[in-house]
Amino acid sequence: MKVLHIPTGGLFSDGILSCITDYMAAMDKTDLDIRVLATNNAEDVAVQRVKKSGCKVVSIPYRKTKIVKYFFSLYKYLVKEGIDIVHVHGSSAIMSVELIAAMLAGCKVRIAHSHNTTCEHPEVDKLLRPIFNKAYTEAFACGSEAGKWMFGNRKFTIIPNGRDIKKYEYDAQSRINYRNKLRIPRDAFIVGHVGRFNIQKNHEYLVRVFEELYKNDKNTYLVLVGTGEKIDEIKDLVKKSMIKDNVIFTGVIDNVADYLSAFDVMLLPSLYEGLPMVVIEWQIAGLPCIVSDTVTKECAITPLVKFKSLKESPKNWAKTIENISLQDREKNKELLFNSIRKAGYDIESGAERLRDRYIDLYNSKLGTKK
Repeated sequence: MKVLHIPTGGLFSDGILSCITDYMAAMDKTDLDIRVLATNNAEDVAVQRVKKSGCKVVSIPYRKTKIVKYFFSLYKYLVKEGIDIVHVHGSSAIMSVELIAAMLAGCKVRIAHSHNTTCEHPEVDKLLRPIFNKAYTEAFACGSEAGKWMFGNRKFTIIPNGRDIKKYEYDAQSRINYRNKLRIPRDAFIVGHVGRFNIQKNHEYLVRVFEELYKNDKNTYLVLVGTGEKIDEIKDLVKKSMIKDNVIFTGVIDNVADYLSAFDVMLLPSLYEGLPMVVIEWQIAGLPCIVSDTVTKECAITPLVKFKSLKESPKNWAKTIENISLQDREKNKELLFNSIRKAGYDIESGAERLRDRYIDLYNSKLGTKK
């Protein structure tokens, strides 16, 4: 059985890639040939993550620049390789591009997987909805809100953003090691953020919040993990600010889970999200999370998550951070893990269910050939 995953935003180190690689790494791939399509000039780190998960990387890097060429190249690839299942990941009806190519190529199983609760191109999304609704055969979503946004009253299956619990658990030695690596004092207070530098993640607001925090405590640091189209703009903003010596840009790192032990609190002031996988990871690591109320409440699977309105001032956000009572992360690990498992976010069981779903769809649409 040949499965092709298509992250429509490109092969970047983001939440969608984490969803794909974590599930594939945990999945029993016997009789499965799983590939991941790069629709852009893929990040090296992202390519290595795909390969490490046991999947092949396929490149058709024209989606944003030459959409017609991309469409026909994808169509030809699907026909030539005889792909059985196309699993498209995105947040709008623009996924129709891949789904129509798959339909014309004779692919019987076409999965549309919603990862967000809104999109960047609402006009195009609205225009393509009628086509989209006829192009997919199966609907997946990271959560109920993302599913309602993408599929309305139509039936969809929730695929929780599962995680390897042991990978993200707090480790006291890692806290020391990675603070040393970042050259941050052991007694400092560290605010963290993990995500692409784009409009959605609202880094400008995050920086303003940290400025307010820094005014009251100079032994406070902000660590920003990731890259993206707005990173230079945010770096310039920081350079002109009083916080410039206390903000660290790590770029893309492959072992984010190890760094989490070094942090004290996480911020996510996003303008919108589906079900942000990073918030699940942060909770596993025992980190308090201050999240904008534009983010779905489904991500709050422990009491560690607090929601704040973006209409509130950065100063109010800073006060909320200052009032956080830091818990003993080592002591609370098992309690947190039980909450994660109960909510269905354990990657091992999730990967088994997804494999079974693939097999059921394959057999029902294509028969029992291998």
